Amino acid sequence: MRLRRLEPVLRRALRGPCRLTEGGRLLVAVSGGADSLALLIAMSSLAREFGLSLVGAHLHHGLRGAEADADLELVRAHAQWLGVPLVSARVDARAAMKRERLSGEAGLRTLRRRFLLAAAARAGCTAIATAHTADDQLETLLMRLARGSGLQGLGGMRPRHGIWLKPMLEATREDVEHDLKRAGVGWREDSSNASREYLRNRVRHDVVPALAAASGQPRATLARHAVSAAAEARQGWRTVAAAARRLLAAASPSARPERLDLRVVAARRDPAVRRAALRLWWKRACPASRGLTRAALALLEARLESPMTRAALTLERGRKASVRGGWLALDGPKRASGRTSRGGGGKAAPRNAILRRGSPRAASRKSSPAAPVRAAEHA
Repeated sequence: MRLRRLEPVLRRALRGPCRLTEGGRLLVAVSGGADSLALLIAMSSLAREFGLSLVGAHLHHGLRGAEADADLELVRAHAQWLGVPLVSARVDARAAMKRERLSGEAGLRTLRRRFLLAAAARAGCTAIATAHTADDQLETLLMRLARGSGLQGLGGMRPRHGIWLKPMLEATREDVEHDLKRAGVGWREDSSNASREYLRNRVRHDVVPALAAASGQPRATLARHAVSAAAEARQGWRTVAAAARRLLAAASPSARPERLDLRVVAARRDPAVRRAALRLWWKRACPASRGLTRAALALLEARLESPMTRAALTLERGRKASVRGGWLALDGPKRASGRTSRGGGGKAAPRNAILRRGSPRAASRKSSPAAPVRAAEHA
């Protein structure tokens, strides 16, 4: 079975940003929906060409009862039909999120990523592929615009981030459904995707159709525009980030990372580079921090207008800083927050803790249909 629209997209990705070493093992996340089934099928067609072996992975969240059971059975059927080994696990997502104080889409994503990382480690896979498409990229950019993201955020999802691969980012949902219908392959629809409870669903069902109607452009065209714009934004961010690193090297002595020469930063007239340098300085000086808020960044930018004026500032979470003689400096020992001193009793969390917290077991392989489900299943 060949998926004619998707395979060229995957070939470009596997020869480019998603390139893997020949002989490698790739974990493919499969929910049972159209996108992930298409990824599994298309990758199984291309695996020999690129010298890869595949392992499928499916997590049952324990949230949708019989509907989720049917998702798992469909994934098992396709994996068996394609000859791809499958690792699956069940989790009580509600209990796990309550126990770990997680919530919403972000909480479920944390559980999925933990499972996929553990599954990859157990199966000896060096990379994990997920089935995000151009439509997902469009939704991501719109959500980040609404949150006020800068250039870095407008780069959207990257084709590759560490071991995480998104080789279908240039394919649209229209491409996916066209190929699956042409091949007579059915898929599952997650009923929770119709809920307006989550922001992404509201963007998908309300914002994108409104934008398509207002612009006169079909969804697929908007999605392709988003992919192109995100790629340019990522390239622009790389240029800005490189200039910001050079600026920071000139403005902040490596031996005193809590100090920043505002006069050097102010002399650089490019606001994007200055903002990036301020963010990098904060990240280096306060590695435990989640980053500067817009309000704190604006406060620092205001000091660039008069760097020689003495001032006392309150930044993130009450962190104090002072400006004297053109130098910005974090006050007191809090600048080292999050770092474990050599002589102290604190212990850093193990780097592989995420893999040890509830590593899933491979689901026992039950007998599955020898051929895939052919009739489209629309919940």
